[in-house]
Amino acid sequence: MYLWKTWHDSRTRVVVYILAALSVGLLSGLEVVTWANWHTLQLTLERPIHRNNWDFYGDLTFDLLRWQVIGYGQVAALLAGLSLGASGVGREYGAGTMHFVLTRPRARTNFVFTDWMTGLTAMVIVVGALAYGVLPFLWFAHAQGPGNILMGLPSLWALGAAIFGLASFTTLVGGSAPKGLVLSVAGVLTYLFLPAALYEWWHMDTLIKAQNWTLQILSRDSYHFHWSVTVFWLAAAASFLGASLLWIKFREV
Repeated sequence: MYLWKTWHDSRTRVVVYILAALSVGLLSGLEVVTWANWHTLQLTLERPIHRNNWDFYGDLTFDLLRWQVIGYGQVAALLAGLSLGASGVGREYGAGTMHFVLTRPRARTNFVFTDWMTGLTAMVIVVGALAYGVLPFLWFAHAQGPGNILMGLPSLWALGAAIFGLASFTTLVGGSAPKGLVLSVAGVLTYLFLPAALYEWWHMDTLIKAQNWTLQILSRDSYHFHWSVTVFWLAAAASFLGASLLWIKFREV
């Protein structure tokens, strides 16, 4: 029952997000075909390309990984994580329906798990739609190792899960979706700008070094999968899940 309600309340935005991400992926794929045609034309006309011995088809996949998947993927993970997290069970407090929800013959923690199952599934599909949309075009353009485009997805999913967890927890604490969204956005902005501010004002570089490490998965110059950072964001997501379970278990209605 609550699983259906969760899907019913968020289905419109989920479908819109998936279509938007897929559209960006398809447009990126068309750009790939344009690059490949331009490269073929240059070779046909026997005109020099910018770099000698440039392995165009070998670099194509990694260029897409850096710019389209990592660049647009972080935006998709942020928007989907915040929006879906703020539409969780915590907003029932603000809607005045939490009394009804918690009187159902189920444990309170089940509502949190249901929200997470629905929200994370949607977030994974949204972020993945970017890469899935461009993959057919990479094969069509005969790019080398088109499957490498999927290399950046696990880290983006882990980051999106952490953002979702933050929004879900702040919505429970705030007691409504608007308050939860404001608190989670404030948390994200603080995480992004506080280390740089402390470094500029007091030359404290500890936080900025930690931030650079945790956000290296978003670096467009990175060609590697960062296991340690991915595990860090998964641990952060698990921490928010644990905090949400404790909060709804012990909070008075």
